[in-house]
Amino acid sequence: MAGPVGVLGYGLGVADSVITLRLLRKGPRGQALLTRVREQLRDGAVGEPDNGIIEVRLPGRGPRSWDEVREALDAAGSDWREWLHLSPRPVR
Repeated sequence: MAGPVGVLGYGLGVADSVITLRLLRKGPRGQALLTRVREQLRDGAVGEPDNGIIEVRLPGRGPRSWDEVREALDAAGSDWREWLHLSPRPVR
């Protein structure tokens, strides 16, 4: 019998992956890029900037989650690297 999304048998949940973004420059373009990334990913996945650090929490393994964040950044605009730094891709 299938349970709620993200919940495995025996009451164990699927761990979230945390992918870190760093806001390199303040300004309207950086905020616009973050807004576009929020629209691309599931609700609540992208946290608010805390001293320029943004945590993105997604279910699943790190590499797959990192790829999702990278795809959202690429869809947000080709200049995202000028405004945001994406943490290195996790190995597993």
